[in-house]
Amino acid sequence: MIGFYAHHHGTGHLFRCQAIAAEIPEETVILSSHPRADIGLPLDAPAEERGADVTAGGALHWVPRDHPGLRARMAALAAWVAEAQPRAVHVDVSVEVAVFLRLLGVPATTLAMPGVRNDAAHRLGYQVCESIIAAWPDWVKLPDHLRTHAGKVAAVGGISRFAGRRPTADPHGPVILLGRGGADAPAGYWQQVQHHLGPGCRLLGPESWREDPYADLAGASVVISAGGQNAIADIACANRPAVIVPQQRPYDEQAATAAVLADAGLAEVVTELPAPEVWPEIVAAAGSRQPGWSRWQTAGAAGRAAREILAVADRSRAAHHPPVEGAP
Repeated sequence: MIGFYAHHHGTGHLFRCQAIAAEIPEETVILSSHPRADIGLPLDAPAEERGADVTAGGALHWVPRDHPGLRARMAALAAWVAEAQPRAVHVDVSVEVAVFLRLLGVPATTLAMPGVRNDAAHRLGYQVCESIIAAWPDWVKLPDHLRTHAGKVAAVGGISRFAGRRPTADPHGPVILLGRGGADAPAGYWQQVQHHLGPGCRLLGPESWREDPYADLAGASVVISAGGQNAIADIACANRPAVIVPQQRPYDEQAATAAVLADAGLAEVVTELPAPEVWPEIVAAAGSRQPGWSRWQTAGAAGRAAREILAVADRSRAAHHPPVEGAP
């Protein structure tokens, strides 16, 4: 049994876990507060931060005092571990869950996150995990916060649920990929951009989302997207020219990813929103670029991540069950 923990915010963490789990040739279970998880966990939010010491003095990220949801969540996780006896659990992502699993004696792996993550909680989370899986190519420079753990970082390439899909035969105009959570823009901004890009432009956002947008991406002349790891991997699988608009996120994670893409010449990057009428010029520049997304190494990435998790599980089992001397 190999377990997975998926953060409930958005769908990216769950999709990534599902992609890796599909490559593991033994039973897998995904635990999360996301409604699509195999096993649901109680929510540990919201909480009144004042007086709750939600960070335990800065050691962790979210452990509010006297929170019934947090207690029920960790109790459910412990009960599952006791019953399922997982060989390893991959955590995407939560410092608290990774540390708790290790306290239960379960070897844990975690997902590397871009940005500036040199706080005490992240350092602890990376320290207790047996392997840190980076969903970016092996040529990307290791962020400063991971250099201490360089020996256990496995850069597997971008992980996408669309890996291996064939390109669509339905070419169309630009696609604005906002996802379910929308974007950091004034109300109506992207609708204005869509208008200026013409009737062939498709807007995929909170009010017009598709569960499977691969055909939209693969047929797009250019994809305009935020800079989340899943979105980048999905665009790479579709192999389309892209304009990346990094959103404001904790630890500057999207800004860090966008900088890597810009330096590598893989995408146009727009760090400040221009007037809507400027977008046709930006899209034209991006469309003249030959996409080189094979460099993002999405082919086989989920399988490489799965093998890393299995290697951790096998090492742990070998350490606890050494071969008997004289046995064949």
